Amino acid sequence: MTRLAPLFALSAALSTGCFFTNEETAFIEADDVRIDLPESIAAREGGQVRGTLHIGVEYTADQVNRWVTVLVEHCARVIAYLDDVQPNSREGNTRIYGPYADTEGRDLAWLVRVEAIEDGSNYEIYVGSREAQAQADMALLMTGDLHKDDTKRSGGFKMDFDVVEKYAEMKGPDGDMSVIGGFVEVTFERDVETEEKRIDLDFKAVSFEYLGYLDDDVFYSDDKYSYTRDAEGGGTFDLTLYGEWDDYGWSGPEQEKASVQAAWDGQGNGRARGSILEVEGVGDMKHGDLFLDECQGSDGFLTWRALNEPYALEAPGYSFGDPKSCVIPETALEGL
Repeated sequence: MTRLAPLFALSAALSTGCFFTNEETAFIEADDVRIDLPESIAAREGGQVRGTLHIGVEYTADQVNRWVTVLVEHCARVIAYLDDVQPNSREGNTRIYGPYADTEGRDLAWLVRVEAIEDGSNYEIYVGSREAQAQADMALLMTGDLHKDDTKRSGGFKMDFDVVEKYAEMKGPDGDMSVIGGFVEVTFERDVETEEKRIDLDFKAVSFEYLGYLDDDVFYSDDKYSYTRDAEGGGTFDLTLYGEWDDYGWSGPEQEKASVQAAWDGQGNGRARGSILEVEGVGDMKHGDLFLDECQGSDGFLTWRALNEPYALEAPGYSFGDPKSCVIPETALEGL
């Protein structure tokens, strides 16, 4: 996903018609959509045991931050540049820029629509082949909005991965090593004073197929990832996806549904539960459904971990500690 950043290298393409318009378009900030985890969920030196689930949450949050915030940052730079550029045309409050041929020599062209509204802005980004002459010749890649009210900000964007695959040069030099598809919608609510925040990523039939490695892996999601942060730094994280979980030899090439729910307080004490489930008879887990529970202290290291049998019998010593050591109650995961 990090390879998508170059698709917003538009500024140099917009060098024509530089008549300053002095627009000031309100736009999404990276902090609006960044997932902030407590410092305790971070890499640690030494031999203490860290939680598999919390490492998974950390990795997922890092990957989401990489592509979501990168997209937002690049879009923000483009919109800020366009504020000082005369548009090719206007439709009411909407400024239209392009089509512009891609500046990196790829067979791509870009078009951007920006609409100023009373409490923020709406925008659309289109992509097409290099010879595209009008919006009708292009596909809608991304659309989004921002709304502001005092310290409150909300909005998000939608992105079509089928369009990315159609114009695969956007994926970068390793684009032929993967096939992607589906649609994602990112929405957020944020208070800039308290930093209370909610972020939802709604994946609609999104698939990632990685090719050419030791074996082909396919991951699929038609669910939501949800993240919350309170004013004290506590929060929750919930994710679900389908995939191949054969790293430990407990599963084969069939796909199962994996989910992780995590909660933590402002000091970094945390609790997480995870599962890998065969859904409607589909899956090839060695012993059927797998369940894992973990608790961690404010230092980020596990205080309790429990794996269900018979998987626990295949991994002697994996389960350890006392559930009474959990600072975060099990009820914190209810409703996630």
